[in-house]
Amino acid sequence: MSTQGYLNYKRIPKPLRIPRLTVEIGFGNGEFLAALARRHPERNFLGIELSGISIEKLLKRIREANLKNLFCVRLDAYWAFLLLFENETIETIYMNYPDPWFKKRHHKRRLTRPANLYIFARRLKTGGEILIRTDDRPFLEYSLESAQEVGAFEIKVETLKPEAPLTKYEAKWVAEGKTLYVLTLKKTRPPRHIPHPVIEEVENVFPVKVPNIKNLPETLQKTFRPREGLVIRTFNVWEKGEDRLLEILLSEEGYLQRFLVFIKKKPTGYQMDVSSFSEVLKTRGLQEALEFLAKQVSAQCIS
Repeated sequence: MSTQGYLNYKRIPKPLRIPRLTVEIGFGNGEFLAALARRHPERNFLGIELSGISIEKLLKRIREANLKNLFCVRLDAYWAFLLLFENETIETIYMNYPDPWFKKRHHKRRLTRPANLYIFARRLKTGGEILIRTDDRPFLEYSLESAQEVGAFEIKVETLKPEAPLTKYEAKWVAEGKTLYVLTLKKTRPPRHIPHPVIEEVENVFPVKVPNIKNLPETLQKTFRPREGLVIRTFNVWEKGEDRLLEILLSEEGYLQRFLVFIKKKPTGYQMDVSSFSEVLKTRGLQEALEFLAKQVSAQCIS
């Protein structure tokens, strides 16, 4: 996808150099973020979202209003903040009604878990704010506990007033008497260190030599764990002459990539590389995965 406002995080230079930046995490239909961009042409705005439908809706708003100060990226919020930004570069972060993930076993998916707030706080400018709106009291209390653990914020909790700028859904909820909470986390100091996943992006992923591929059938439909934090799942293989195309799912510290690996016949053996049909984030774990798979598919690894 290449269109006005869309950032392909696997291709763009990093870190991003966007001045006066406000970020919304999980922007839904884009109404709130587009309104901010129209209201403040002197500032820049970035939406982070996983839903392709939401991305398309926001891009339509960008095109229709010709908004030059509004961008979006399709990526999990944690990885977006880790991979795209430098510390002390974001002015404001909005989270409007994030999924509360009601069940306790799903709390690790919450946007306001301590590891997330730690990364958000690192990237937020001192004096900047994280503004969270929610209608779920247990989620609010969980977020308060997480913020206190991170230790970087001056914390304020309010209820959303009818005179505040509201979306049409918020106006309806307030009119119905529903309580909507606003949690403001103002960064006043660096956060305490919280353990968090980290991946290292590299400039190039190099092809790997493979002596032979006699062991390839035995490596299919299997899960490998070369080290802690790195999981490889192999799926299908396609054949063309002596060449092979292998489908891979890679989890690196929880960051997922699905791609194809091309195993091409060379005069002295084979060469394994990420297929040109796949677009990947080049990481050290991806290089490790290629090297591990090269050993697995070669008959030399059979004892």
